[in-house]
Amino acid sequence: MRKNFLLSSWLFGFANGLSSPLISLYIYVTSSIYFSLKFLLFTSLFLLFAYFISGYFSKEREVITFYKIGISLYIIFYTLLAIFNINSYKYVDILSIIYGFAQGFYWYGWDVIFYNTPKKLNFFNKSAYLGFISSLLAPAIYGTILTLFHKLGYLLLFLSSSALLIVVILLAENMKVKGVFNFKDSFLVITKNENYKNTMISLSLIAGFNYITGNINPIILYSFTRNYLDFSLINYVLNAVSLTSIYLVRQRYVSKVKPYNIVLLSSLAISFSSFSLFFFPLMYLIVYNFFSPLIYPIIDIYNWNNMDRNYLINYLINRQIFLNVSRILSATIDILVFSSFDVISLVPLLLLASIIFYRKRKVAVPLTQSL
Repeated sequence: MRKNFLLSSWLFGFANGLSSPLISLYIYVTSSIYFSLKFLLFTSLFLLFAYFISGYFSKEREVITFYKIGISLYIIFYTLLAIFNINSYKYVDILSIIYGFAQGFYWYGWDVIFYNTPKKLNFFNKSAYLGFISSLLAPAIYGTILTLFHKLGYLLLFLSSSALLIVVILLAENMKVKGVFNFKDSFLVITKNENYKNTMISLSLIAGFNYITGNINPIILYSFTRNYLDFSLINYVLNAVSLTSIYLVRQRYVSKVKPYNIVLLSSLAISFSSFSLFFFPLMYLIVYNFFSPLIYPIIDIYNWNNMDRNYLINYLINRQIFLNVSRILSATIDILVFSSFDVISLVPLLLLASIIFYRKRKVAVPLTQSL
């Protein structure tokens, strides 16, 4: 396992962990849920554009170039949030474009390096344990800062994230890429690999669900607590719940209990818990944080192992096409139809994804063999 990659991934996660969970909340408390959802929609759209650009120039530029550009744009994004301050929602269009490009370039570089990393589930699990450090520090840091400085605290957090991301650039390492980008093939590659198609459809549906819930859940929690101190304390509990799930189920029993059953049962648990939003939102948040780590990462590992190394660039672009189309559709649904903290409306995506994944269980490579 590439130690620099593991360390830089963790530091990147920690830097963003100070700010990214609060971005939608920050826009929400200074404007409305509409601007938060609009930000998510535009971000996912331009993330996809950035991925196309990366693929197109992949033959002429090294992976490290896109990786560093992405991190640099993250720094610019957080700095602009600090500069625009409470008026950030007025510039949500330009901010979401920068944020989308930042994510697209960064994750293109990350995906290429990760694809060449052996024992991918082991990498996820080690990342989770390193992430536990972040889960201990981040809520304490942003909880204390927001409690003491209120809206000014957001600015301090955004600038802190920018400073830490500079270190991530210094830790970045390059990776050679096999294959050449072909625009047409990046769309059609899914038709040539049945196993990849099944996992990709499931993964994209989950991505759409997670994209909205991952940004709306902090708003739900803040609406429940109504103060930043309780918000950060409950986040501690929720992080501990997620880590328990990763250790007890994803690492220790995923090879003993069929992964398809884990994904299906976890999806059902989250789906049923979403109805508790009407009377006790904390129940939904606890269930979500326990079962969510048991869905996307498991399907994702199968998806990575179903890719053809010789056509890696086309697979990576195809992957982002599906992931971001799902995110765009999910954000659009919430904006046009609900414009609220709606989660239940997206539950069908979660259930459909797990059912598709479950039905194709007999034709896929076993998780223990592929990793």
